[in-house]
Amino acid sequence: MKKENVTVRMFKSEIEACLLKHKLELEGLHPTVHSHSRYKAMAGAGVLVKVPPEEEGKALVLLAKMDKPIDMDEYVDADDASHARCPECGSVNIAARPLSAAEKRQAVLSLGVCLLFQRRDWNCQKCGYEWRD
Repeated sequence: MKKENVTVRMFKSEIEACLLKHKLELEGLHPTVHSHSRYKAMAGAGVLVKVPPEEEGKALVLLAKMDKPIDMDEYVDADDASHARCPECGSVNIAARPLSAAEKRQAVLSLGVCLLFQRRDWNCQKCGYEWRD
């Protein structure tokens, strides 16, 4: 009887999971990517990277060495206009500020309509620049 693969990392984005899968394959491991529902993805556990049980130890050692955020600038061409970028340094490593409790409440009460008109605060994870769109 074959043992089930072991989860070594969870992601919101399938892109990040596939990048990790590729890095583990380069190290000789046999990872797989498993997607769950979008609701689990929003909670941070929608895409899983798994390895066979006998490779778990090696995978965890490699992950400890790689445990820095993935630099998407390495994978996105400088002339690729399909990604939002930091207005200061041009990096694609940006993140929107999470909604506050009041903003979430307002979104629920308006059935999400208010989110169409809301301006978001952004932060560059490379240079630290903050701006509002």
